[in-house]
Amino acid sequence: MRASLVSPNFLYLVERDRSDADGDAPYAVSDHELACRLSYFLWSSMPDQALSDLADAGKLHDPAVLEAEVRRMLADPKSRALAEDFAGQWLRVGNLAELAEPDRRLFPEYTPELRDAMAEEAITYCHAILREDRPVLELLDSDYTYLNERLAKHYGIEGVTGPDFRRVALKDRNRGGVLGMAAVLTITSYPRRTSPVLRGKWVLEEILGTPPPPPPPSVKALPPDDRVKDGMTFRQRLEQHRKDVNCASCHSRLDPLGFGLENFDVLGRWRDQINDEPVDASGKLTTGEDFTGAAALKAILAESKRELFLRNLVERMLAYALRRGVEYYDIPTVKQVMAELEANEHRGTALIVAVAKSFPFQNRRNERQGAH
Repeated sequence: MRASLVSPNFLYLVERDRSDADGDAPYAVSDHELACRLSYFLWSSMPDQALSDLADAGKLHDPAVLEAEVRRMLADPKSRALAEDFAGQWLRVGNLAELAEPDRRLFPEYTPELRDAMAEEAITYCHAILREDRPVLELLDSDYTYLNERLAKHYGIEGVTGPDFRRVALKDRNRGGVLGMAAVLTITSYPRRTSPVLRGKWVLEEILGTPPPPPPPSVKALPPDDRVKDGMTFRQRLEQHRKDVNCASCHSRLDPLGFGLENFDVLGRWRDQINDEPVDASGKLTTGEDFTGAAALKAILAESKRELFLRNLVERMLAYALRRGVEYYDIPTVKQVMAELEANEHRGTALIVAVAKSFPFQNRRNERQGAH
């Protein structure tokens, strides 16, 4: 019994090489292997009876049958696992307790209850986009979110009572989408101050898929708080920092994105002032767009940066489904999934269906051949 419990065949999802495969040529996985891939992709669990029955009947490679199964499985409550795991990794909210450490003396309201509510908003929101077949562009901007009483109070939104999360209409468009979520805004802050640099870096990496290079080793650290020093605000000090030729190229990309989110404090609450001075949330992107505030920034991302966002989302979802990184030979698949997304109004289900129908999801090579 002990040997069985520690066997790789018990602990891992194993797909065996085919002895009749032609060298390292790709071949279609079996129906049962496809059922397992689909189930662990959408549910993080084993296939149910309905999915197993279709695999037994050899029907899962039928595109119409596969699409119907994807839709059925997304409608099942078990699809929350996809939102928990994918959004948890992508938005980094899965380990909020480890990543976010606001100074408890300055922010005593940051309790485990509030922290958990922050993470739940992001997960419930992402699950709704997939399960309700919403446009994935609503990840960037929307007029709603999901709140319970604790988080609604944190945001200053009235009329929400009880611990259960429910959809809430937003009057303030600065808040809608992942960039207005407290979990994201807290993760991208330091313990005692917000960080336009961290927030800008997060947008470049997680939203646009265009990460900046690491900072040079000789760069001076910025102060840990945002107090006025030597007559200069933190923003003024950051702008002075950007004049360093070693820092300018990256900070010209990072800082404006982060400045657009400066109306949100360390815990993601709205603020109009920093140290009794009006918040300056204006910025100008390296591509020329001027904006002031989160709503205007999100509008730019949803329009002129749409293709970058969609490509990044597709690559991340494909990597999640395949349980490996996206490689150069996956580029045709990425383009194909993006085309399917465009043809279907960017709906969440269209993204999942296209990934499930994709060549790398339905095919493999023998590992012993040293293939990809």
